[in-house]
Amino acid sequence: MKTQRMKRFSPLVSSFSALVAVAAFALGTTSALFSGTQAGAAQEFTSGTVSVGLGATSTTCNVTDLMPGDSSSGYGSGSLARTQCTYNVKYTGNASAWLAADIAISSAATTLYTADSGGLQFKVKAGSTSLMSGTSFTQVGGSSSTVANNDSVSNILLSTTPASENDLISFTIDYLLPLSAANALQGGSSALTLTFHAVQSANQPIGSCVAGRQCNTITWG
Repeated sequence: MKTQRMKRFSPLVSSFSALVAVAAFALGTTSALFSGTQAGAAQEFTSGTVSVGLGATSTTCNVTDLMPGDSSSGYGSGSLARTQCTYNVKYTGNASAWLAADIAISSAATTLYTADSGGLQFKVKAGSTSLMSGTSFTQVGGSSSTVANNDSVSNILLSTTPASENDLISFTIDYLLPLSAANALQGGSSALTLTFHAVQSANQPIGSCVAGRQCNTITWG
C-alpha cells in the first residue's frame, strides 16, 4: 500500500530528507526505503451439509394379520380396506443433493412375502415415482428384477432434480395379499424397510440415471 504524508507536515519532512541525503553522501552509507503494509480481511471457508430429517432415515412398515384378498386403500385391486402406509421425509441439508432409497424385505420363519405372484405384493412410491411394483424394481438399464425375500436393493433414484433445503418427499406403501395365496402362508409375517439417503449433487453429474431406477453413476458414499 502506498503511504501518503499529510500536507501540514511537508516543510519539516523536506528539511529532514535533505539532512539525511547529506549524511549519506559523507559517510558512504545508504538509507532504507519507507514502506507500509495493511492486513486484508480474513477469508472464511465453510462446508455445506447433506442430511435427511423428520425422524430416522430408516422407516419400517410391518405387514401382518392379512387375509387373502386384503389390500390397502391405494393398491388398485383387492379389498382396498386396509390402511396405506404414508409418511414424509424432509431434506434438511443446505447443499443441493441427490436422493435415493434402499428397499429391504425380511420375513419370519413363515413368510407372507414369497417374491412371486402368490405372496404379499407391494407398491412403493416416492411422490409419483414408483420404486417397487408387486415384487419388482427397475434396474439401471430399465429391466425389471425381483426383490428377493430377506434381501435388499440399493440406490433407487428418487428424482433427476437435486433436492434443495426443506424439500419434502411423500412416500406411500400399498400392499395386497392375493386371493390365490397358499394356505401355507397362514400365520406368516413380513416387513418392508425403506432407507433414504442423500449425497451432494455438486460435482456429481447424474449421467443417464432415471428416477425410479437404480443409479450407479452417482457415488452414494
